Amino acid sequence: MCSSCSCPPSSLFLPTYSSFLLRRRSLSPTLTLYKPRSQTLGPRPSASLSHQSLDLSWFPPDPDNYGGWGPVETPIYRKNHGLPTFVIRGIGASVTVAVAAIAYFSLTRKGFKFQIPSPLHVLHEILSPADTKATKNGALDEDGPVSETRTETIPVADRKSVASASAVKRDRILIPVALDSTQQEALTVLKKLKIIEDDVKADELCTRREYARWLVRINSSLERNAKHRLIPSVSLAGSQVAAFDDVSIEDPDFGSIQALAEAGVVPSKLSPKSSHGNNYFFPERFVSRQDLIDWKAHLEYDFSPGIIDQISTTIVGFMDVKEISPDASARLYTDLLAGEKSILRKVFGQCKRLQPNKPSTKAQAAVALTSGRISEPISTELMRLKAECSVRKAEMEVIRSELLDREDIQKFWDEKLNAEKTHGHEVEKAYHAALSNLEEEKIVQEKYSAELLKEKAAMDCQRQLLLSLKEEVNEMSEKLASERITYVAEKCSMQDVLSDLETKRESMLDQKSILEAEIEAVRILKSWIEDEARKSQARAKVLEEVGRRWKWDNQA
Repeated sequence: MCSSCSCPPSSLFLPTYSSFLLRRRSLSPTLTLYKPRSQTLGPRPSASLSHQSLDLSWFPPDPDNYGGWGPVETPIYRKNHGLPTFVIRGIGASVTVAVAAIAYFSLTRKGFKFQIPSPLHVLHEILSPADTKATKNGALDEDGPVSETRTETIPVADRKSVASASAVKRDRILIPVALDSTQQEALTVLKKLKIIEDDVKADELCTRREYARWLVRINSSLERNAKHRLIPSVSLAGSQVAAFDDVSIEDPDFGSIQALAEAGVVPSKLSPKSSHGNNYFFPERFVSRQDLIDWKAHLEYDFSPGIIDQISTTIVGFMDVKEISPDASARLYTDLLAGEKSILRKVFGQCKRLQPNKPSTKAQAAVALTSGRISEPISTELMRLKAECSVRKAEMEVIRSELLDREDIQKFWDEKLNAEKTHGHEVEKAYHAALSNLEEEKIVQEKYSAELLKEKAAMDCQRQLLLSLKEEVNEMSEKLASERITYVAEKCSMQDVLSDLETKRESMLDQKSILEAEIEAVRILKSWIEDEARKSQARAKVLEEVGRRWKWDNQA
């Protein structure tokens, strides 16, 4: 397989499912036609199937060129749990009647156009929530152009059938493809010339950083024409402003990227017509096909003022020339007009679609770097390296023959052999000495082992004693535990008795206090009675005295 195949020679991005229409379980009653407004993309048929949760539309090829059919996601509607069954049935019946009326009106009057987004859309939202998920775009789609579209209605009577589509998610897979001879030869040559690293894999995608580094390296080392040669040290001399905001001075590839910007190969802040998009280089992104050829063409061709007018009247053999970015230089179109001798044809072969925004592999980058005017210096450099290798081999052969003639090699090997024999005798002596030392050490170790066995026996005896002591201690512990249980039980009973005695003592104290109060009351009563008795005795004496006086008076 040569490099002039119709597909990229090393890897392809393809969607997991290659069918033109994505099928869905329910039929959509509406067919909406999308037509691009921009005429720069060329006449392309476009159609979409509108649904409440998934639309299928035919757009112009995206930057990665995946066939055109892609899901257009709409917002996911939530299920309404608040409406009763009879309300849902009423809504469905009303919508059905309205659809029938509109269809009848559209059939009776030809040419009158309606756009029905979805007849049972409200009912479907209530009964079944959408389960579609948004399709994730990869890092390769960040710079892809998005065309503006406008909807055009079509008569309902002209619709015969609508294809169902299933909500499936497109996954991108990398399919490795075997290298052709041109790519393999280019990689081998660049590795031999130390332009690219030895661990580079051909089927990997090439980043903008790597391509800029290799392009400046091969141009500065092999370009002989001073008009097209880049010298980073000269280009960076006097630079005061970094060309890109995302490539700092500490970046290992700052010199190469800044040199390309200083030379005008890459649009940057240093460009005369600088825009906000030129402030970033995005070194970790994959280099596109357009940039792969455009950067190389800057260093390959001279500026031609009428190249744009010339390409507008020339058939270049590509179907998607209009997809090339407006920022592309005139030198890229010069390479397009070069025909079979162009760098583009040598890299991508006889393909009909350029796909300018599609990423390039390192094998394709290697072919681009070795194409064009630089191929002659590469051949010269390879011939020079081959000649140097031949001269080196001849010098080695001459030196070998001279050494053989002077028998220096035999003397050298004799000396080596004698030295090795001497070294062998020394090693043997050292071996015997080490062997005797090992025997002595063995005797010492045997004695030490015997002592260890004795110590082990003593330790076993002590272990047995400790085990017996442990058993005794365990027995004592069990006895103490049983005695403790008994003690605890007795203590509990004593506590109960003590509490009873305390209760009785308190009752006795209460009775004592009551008795003391009664005794005190009796004492008080006794003192009162004694007082009353004394008063009665005094009253009796007074009465006796009064009686005696009465008697005396009566007698008198």
